[in-house]
Amino acid sequence: KVLLLEDGTWKYVKPEVPDTTVSLECSDLILVTEDKVSGAKHTSSNGSIVISDDGETGFAILLLNYKKNSLVIRITAIGAGNCIDDDDKMNIRFRDGTRCEMINNGKFNCDPKFTLYFGGNFGKNKQLEMLRTKGIKTMRIWTNDSYVERDFSETQSNQFMKTIDCLIQAR
Repeated sequence: KVLLLEDGTWKYVKPEVPDTTVSLECSDLILVTEDKVSGAKHTSSNGSIVISDDGETGFAILLLNYKKNSLVIRITAIGAGNCIDDDDKMNIRFRDGTRCEMINNGKFNCDPKFTLYFGGNFGKNKQLEMLRTKGIKTMRIWTNDSYVERDFSETQSNQFMKTIDCLIQAR
């Protein structure tokens, strides 16, 4: 970006560097709410983890406990078509070079939401442990039209892992 000065000259504007400091305290990463009618408590990530370079494409990741011993990861994939089939895939490359592929557990939708269930009757404990401990480098989610792919910063990767850890501890 440039700044146009009154005398007709210009100079480069240094972009503001956003504060990428993220608290990794469970009290900051997860939110416990109570249903006013039933009294049931619900635990989820404290907002979405946003993975985007431009604010127009990328992922918004919401994590939540489901029932007593299950975890749900719901990812909104923006930028490659709105529809996700119930058999679309997510590919992950971890920071250590290993890879993982998972199939959408949700139903066909045009929201575009990709959903994964872990633990309890859903299984996938090995994949959950990988997500909790390895650190994501790159994630790709396939849609009907194409795919959305983004690299995670080290901060985003650590926030994602620690949020999973905190949700597991809160069960």
